[in-house]
Amino acid sequence: MIVVKHSYISPRGKMRQAGTMKAARALAIGTALGHIKYIQHRPGEDREKGGRDLFSDDQDQADGKALRKEIREHEGNGVVVHKLLLSPEVNPADKKAFTREVLKNLGDEKGLDLRWYATAHTNTDHHHIHVVVLPKDKNGREVRFSKRDYELMKEYGDRYLERHHPFELKEAQREREDKERQRLEERQKKFELERQERIKEGLELPWLHRKIVREQLEPYQQWNKKQLENELSENIGKGSDAALDKPLHQDTVTAAGREWSQADKLPDLQRVNQYLWDHPPERIPVEDYKKLVSWIKEKEAAQRQAGKSKDAPEAEDKPNEKKDKDRFEHNGKEYKKDDSYEKLTGLSKQLRENREKLPIEQYQMLRKWTDAQDRARYSGILEKQLTQAKTQAAADEKARNSPAALRYVDPLQAEMMKNPVMGLFMTQASIANELVRSIVLDDRNRDYDKEARDELEDGKKDIELKRRGRKTEDEKRQDDYVIEDIEKTIEEQKEEKRKQRKEREKNKDNRDRDRDFLG
Repeated sequence: MIVVKHSYISPRGKMRQAGTMKAARALAIGTALGHIKYIQHRPGEDREKGGRDLFSDDQDQADGKALRKEIREHEGNGVVVHKLLLSPEVNPADKKAFTREVLKNLGDEKGLDLRWYATAHTNTDHHHIHVVVLPKDKNGREVRFSKRDYELMKEYGDRYLERHHPFELKEAQREREDKERQRLEERQKKFELERQERIKEGLELPWLHRKIVREQLEPYQQWNKKQLENELSENIGKGSDAALDKPLHQDTVTAAGREWSQADKLPDLQRVNQYLWDHPPERIPVEDYKKLVSWIKEKEAAQRQAGKSKDAPEAEDKPNEKKDKDRFEHNGKEYKKDDSYEKLTGLSKQLRENREKLPIEQYQMLRKWTDAQDRARYSGILEKQLTQAKTQAAADEKARNSPAALRYVDPLQAEMMKNPVMGLFMTQASIANELVRSIVLDDRNRDYDKEARDELEDGKKDIELKRRGRKTEDEKRQDDYVIEDIEKTIEEQKEEKRKQRKEREKNKDNRDRDRDFLG
């Protein structure tokens, strides 16, 4: 497997720094020339006296002066050069052949005759190849790279390594899997140690579900009352003049390196909202984010109202305003507040798996409905369980003392009971038996294997959530490896459980057969 990284140098990316397009173009050209100088003359044992040689698709020693001249003569506002970094897991013996095959296959797939120059760096533990791709191919067609192209380059690189270095590739894959497994084991061990410490300190109850704990800390009725009060206060606030004390351009929020206000356009506010979701480290305080969301909602509502006013009279829109607050449509299906918990969580799962996004107002409605139903499901669950346990205990006691459950005593046993010593002994044994029966074994119905699988599933979900916030493909791929190992461990546990069940059934059949034979 190889790691592929891509970026490009463009005047548009230098506009903020330069100020004018002409200055930005000059700055982009200088940056591209600096990159060429870096890959040729970076310090290291592999650097020759005159710098590292460049190679291309048809030259082992390409003319670097011609490349720099073409970059200096770049015109227009498009991409100056594309930068690629190919880092194969196995160090290929012929890096030039490796690079040529990858880029030739990529060009054939894209229908382009790529022009590129490359050089290899071998002065680090991970050998890699720097490739500079020109913005237009040999036929003058524009060159662009997409995420699919990265996957294709990885695939072509793996094919080359499988043909020329099969044993080294297999060994590297085995080492990578061992490292991933070791890292996962260490992480699980660390998590378990921390969990045991929390249990010792009384910060975590291993037998109690976290949702039940949440319900006990803030009962559903109390939480629901607070939600209604918040909605009422929001509605009252919307009708007040408090928000008009400041002009729109003075009530600002700082995000993504600049200030935003309600006077900004809706697309700009939507973009900064998406930027905050895609870059977790740059998220803003909750109050500022609520303010940003309220601006987006108001502008979206105004935009919808403007569109409706063109097609239908204003009087017909008012009944729909209330309807839109407690329902919405997605992919032809209607979702409302009174839908089942399974339907709402199914939509949330579908959005995660398909990487779809709802409008911000609809998404908040979905989260609110799901949370309310989730809390309602666990409302009073401890009281229900205690009542059920008491009812079950009373039923068991009644069944134990019923005439049908009494044991018959034969005449010999009745005669032995007449002896005072034997009668005292049997009475003590009966009392001890009742005491043992009264002991409740809390762990008798626990399934430790299922609890372990549930913890692995929770860990998998946490990693999937973190994966969405990753910036680089390499980090996402590492998360995919961890998720794959977790799924493999879960399947192994399930298979072991099935084997144990089959073994118990087999032993039971053998005991029944022996009993029938002896009987």
